[in-house]
Amino acid sequence: MSEAQPIFLITGAPAAGKSSVAKALLTYFEFGSHIPVDEIREFVVSGIAHPLGWTEETARQFRLAEHAACEMAKIYNDADFVVAIDHCEAPSVLNEMVKCHLAKRKVIKVVLQPSLDENLLRNFERSGKNFESTVLVDTIRRLNPMFRSDSQDFDEWCRLDTTEWTVAQTAARIIDLISE
Repeated sequence: MSEAQPIFLITGAPAAGKSSVAKALLTYFEFGSHIPVDEIREFVVSGIAHPLGWTEETARQFRLAEHAACEMAKIYNDADFVVAIDHCEAPSVLNEMVKCHLAKRKVIKVVLQPSLDENLLRNFERSGKNFESTVLVDTIRRLNPMFRSDSQDFDEWCRLDTTEWTVAQTAARIIDLISE
């Protein structure tokens, strides 16, 4: 097991910039692997439970994807890759995920906290998703305050108000934080 290379866990509301920041961050390292939990969840071909209609089955499929993401992260991390897992989930769930699956790893937890207005703007401006961005407006309005909160669940997290920052500036700030 590689002690030297970190596993970044990046969270935030939908359209906060998790995937973009993860990819930009990994360019700072010789070997980097990006693991988006949403894409793993979409490996389900038959019976996929979508998050906009949350059910027990949706929760089960997310837990399976989280476990798979952690196992993938460990495989790459053991091969000296820096890994960035991105996932939009409550900090209590993510803290439990780290405790259960990544307890012996160097995990750096980062929460992206753009303002609600900036978060909504990023949602409307992004491309490359296989759905209409307007379907996430209510979800962003509901989740953005949770990710910007002062909850004790975020006590061990690097909290970054990225409202005024570009993706490159955010990645650079994360590198600065881990260098301090």
